[in-house]
Amino acid sequence: MKRIDFERLFLQVPLLADKAPGDFTITPLPGYTNRNYRLFNRRHDWVLRVPRSTTGQFIDRAAEAANQDCASDLELAPRPLWRDASGLSLTPTLAASRSVTSADLAEASILRAIADSLGKLHRSGIRFQGRVQLGQLLERYYSLLSGEQRRKFRQRMDAARHRLPLLQDRDAAYVASHNDLVLENLLLQRRRVWLIDWEFSAMASPYWDLATICNAAGFDDRQSRQLLNVYCAGGEVMEESLLLDYRNLLQLLSDCWMAALVN
Repeated sequence: MKRIDFERLFLQVPLLADKAPGDFTITPLPGYTNRNYRLFNRRHDWVLRVPRSTTGQFIDRAAEAANQDCASDLELAPRPLWRDASGLSLTPTLAASRSVTSADLAEASILRAIADSLGKLHRSGIRFQGRVQLGQLLERYYSLLSGEQRRKFRQRMDAARHRLPLLQDRDAAYVASHNDLVLENLLLQRRRVWLIDWEFSAMASPYWDLATICNAAGFDDRQSRQLLNVYCAGGEVMEESLLLDYRNLLQLLSDCWMAALVN
């Protein structure tokens, strides 16, 4: 793994320019598209996000910034103190928070809190920058794979190409969506759930966020149905079969993305 030059990075961030790495306890945090670090001392508690060099081919950083600001206005996301066009950012640490775990999702109150946060975002009426087309995104990630990798995924891609037109005929709704709700991006602060890392946010089907959570938590059919019911309580009716279709397609998308990232 490439060694991080914190001396150079501190000079790039105005709030850190008059400080030294030795002034902080620096702790690595989880991340795939970025390297994340908690910077802590008696006066400050910040998260420094350092984007990986390969992320430019996947991520619209201007759209990410605009969408995260909208989510911050809804009090669903922390607001960065500083960011630049490359995705380098400094954000306050959410005190006494931690990533949601699969075990947490067995608790009705936490599942409800997650569903409430999603509902607040999806039903906000906000127009995010960007609009994801699942078929186009799949083809894009598939095209970034090596020949050997494409052969590995070909059968699943052929099945997805057959399924996607049927899916689009049944699901025409687009709402402001996070689109990457792996469990590490759901932070539990007491009984409040924050959503972090808005890199893939855009207008998308509400099934997208629900399916991503189900996949990340390894939900079975009963658990997926429970999340859907909690999310829809007192509101719209959504189809369990569509959620399953999205789960399968988004798992393929995730697998292609991970393969392309390390290609």
